[in-house]
Amino acid sequence: MVHDPLRVFNWSVFLQTQIFMLPVMLLFYQENGLNTGDYFLFQGIFSITALLFEIPAGYLGDIFPRRTILMLSYLLFIARLILWLFFGGYWILLAGEILYSASKATYAGVADGYVYDYLKTKNKTGRMLQYYGRLNFFMSIGTALASLVGAAFYNELATLFNARTGFMLLLVIELVFNTVAFFMLFLLPKVPTARRQKMSIGEKYIDLVRITSQTLKDRRLNGYMLYSGIVAGTTMLFVWGFQPLMRETAFPVALFGVIFFINHLCRAGAGFFLHRTVSFFTLKGVAILTYGLFILGFLSAVFVLHMHNKFVTFAALTFICIAIAFQLSFTLGSVGRIHALVPSSVRSTVASVNNLISRGMSGFLLIMFKFLLDKITLQMSFLFYLGCFLLAAFPLWLVVKTPDDSVLQKKVKHMGG
Repeated sequence: MVHDPLRVFNWSVFLQTQIFMLPVMLLFYQENGLNTGDYFLFQGIFSITALLFEIPAGYLGDIFPRRTILMLSYLLFIARLILWLFFGGYWILLAGEILYSASKATYAGVADGYVYDYLKTKNKTGRMLQYYGRLNFFMSIGTALASLVGAAFYNELATLFNARTGFMLLLVIELVFNTVAFFMLFLLPKVPTARRQKMSIGEKYIDLVRITSQTLKDRRLNGYMLYSGIVAGTTMLFVWGFQPLMRETAFPVALFGVIFFINHLCRAGAGFFLHRTVSFFTLKGVAILTYGLFILGFLSAVFVLHMHNKFVTFAALTFICIAIAFQLSFTLGSVGRIHALVPSSVRSTVASVNNLISRGMSGFLLIMFKFLLDKITLQMSFLFYLGCFLLAAFPLWLVVKTPDDSVLQKKVKHMGG
C-alpha cells in the first residue's frame, strides 16, 4: 500500500484530465464536417446520455469496489481517444461523446465516495471538504494546463502541417497521459464500503427507484440539489458557448486556450479554497452570489456579441469564469453536505441523483441551443436563456429557507432500507 493513496489519486486525476482537445473542439467538429449547431447538439446528447448512465453507475459504486468503477471510467475515455484516432465523421464523433459521457458518469458516481470512505478508515471524515476540494483542484488545474498548451500547440501544428495532423497529435498525447493515469489506479487500496443485501436484477432496480424517489422528496436535499443542478447546467451552457463567442468576435485561435486556462484555473481555485469560501460566505451565501453573477454573465455574453471587440471578449469571458468558480464552490459544498446527511450504503446513489439533475439540465439547454440557432442569432439566444435563468429564483428560495445543517444532522433519516 502506498503511503498516501489520496495523493496518488489526485495525480492520477491530474493526468486523466489532460484534455488538450478541449479549447479547439469546435474546430475539430468543423474539420469532421459538423457545424456550430451540431456542436451544441452533441454536447447536449453527451449530457443526456450521461444522465442515463448516472444513477446505475452510482448504484454500482455502492455494490462493487469504488476503485474498480474508477478503472472502468478511465478505460471508457481511453476507448474514445482510440476511436477518434482511427476514424472520423458525424457518427464517430457522436459515439466518442457517448463513451465520454459514460466515463464521466461512472467517475462522478464514485470519486467523492472513494475519498469519503478512505477518510472514514482513518477517522478523518470531518476533513472531507478539504480533501474533496483538493481532488477537484488537481482535476481543474490539469485541464487548465492542457487547455493552455493544447490550443497553442494545435495552432502551430496546423500552420506547419495541416489541421488534421494537429488534432491527431493532440489525441496521441492525451492517450499517453490517460494510459499512465489508468495504471496509477492500481496503487490505490480497495477501501471498505457498506455492503447491501444480495438482490435480483429486478429488485436492484426497484431499490434504485425507491432511493431516487426518497432523495427527491427529502426536504433537506431537494432544494439544494435542484438549484445545484440548474446552475451546473447553466455553467455548461457558458463553457460550451465560449468557442462560438470567440469565433464570432474573431478572437485569435492561439488564445482560445488562454480562456479555458483561466476557466479551469478559477475552478481549481474554487476547489482548493472550498472550505474557506463556504466558511466565509456560508453555502447559502454562495448560492445567492452565484445567482447574481450568472445574471451578469448572460448580460456580458450579449454585450460581447454587440461590441465584437477582442479585449471586451477577453474581459467578459474572464468574468464568466469567475462566476463559474462560485458555482463550483456551491456544487462541491452541496456534495459535501450530502455526505454529512446521507448514510454510506446509499451515498453514491444519492450523489448520482444530484449529478443527474445537472446532466438533465445541461442536456436540455444545449440541445435547445441547436434549435434556437436555426431560428435566431447567437445574441438573441443568450438573451432568451437569461430570461429562463431568472426562474432559478424559486429553487434558490428553497435553499435559503432550508434549516441550517447543524439542525438537520440531528435528524438524519436512514435511507438504506
